[in-house]
Amino acid sequence: VSGGELFDFLAQKESLSEEEATRFIKQILDGVNYLHSKKIAHFDLKPENIMLLDKNIPIPHIKLIDFGLAHKIEDGVEFKNIFGTPEFVAPEIVNYEPLGLAADMWSIGVITYILLSGASPFLGETKQETLANITAVNYEFDEEFFSNTSNLAKDFIQKLLVKDTRKRLTIQEALSHPWITPVDKRQALVRQASVVNMENFKRQYARRRWKLSYCIVSLCNHLSRSLVKKVLIEDESLRNCESDSEDLSQRKATHQRRSSIS
Repeated sequence: VSGGELFDFLAQKESLSEEEATRFIKQILDGVNYLHSKKIAHFDLKPENIMLLDKNIPIPHIKLIDFGLAHKIEDGVEFKNIFGTPEFVAPEIVNYEPLGLAADMWSIGVITYILLSGASPFLGETKQETLANITAVNYEFDEEFFSNTSNLAKDFIQKLLVKDTRKRLTIQEALSHPWITPVDKRQALVRQASVVNMENFKRQYARRRWKLSYCIVSLCNHLSRSLVKKVLIEDESLRNCESDSEDLSQRKATHQRRSSIS
């Protein structure tokens, strides 16, 4: 996808109103709505999987990618799994409970929280702490990051980050939420007046990219070491095999000489 990641694009902006932000969230919702209409859950919604078709237009079109964990939800068929990126997974995944389309809605809540503030609602110092925060729904709207965020936006997030899947917004309810689809002029004006915390978004995004790059380099180094080790083991096995072949040839030659002398 030539346009790159959505968050890469947003990190280049000096300012962003909530109204502009909702245009991107709306596109994410539209993509998920299509999947959910087919009873398909993505199960790995995160910034790295939200791409732009072309970033050189005012409002780029979004494309969701990486359907490796996607699963068709069938009525009457229980589906459980522990997978996904810890920072974005729903409580029911952590608790190994039956999964459905609602898991995607939780992830959208996390993505929206990060987009508006730069902060991550459940991210802890360790993976275990992150998962514990998720199961406890331990998050808050820190004034440092959300001082210019509208109550409408907070309400949208709060209704997505609900532990009880039956009370969590469905995709249709999310699309109808007044933050996404204002029902009056006042709500529309609130979105225009409220802004994204771009300073913290840029800072946290840079840190996120550095951490991701570090993990990739570490993985590559690990794979390189594993490959070298594998080659050395195979080389040693080959030498042992060659040595055994030479010993066998020598024994055969010795046996033949002895037979000739006899």
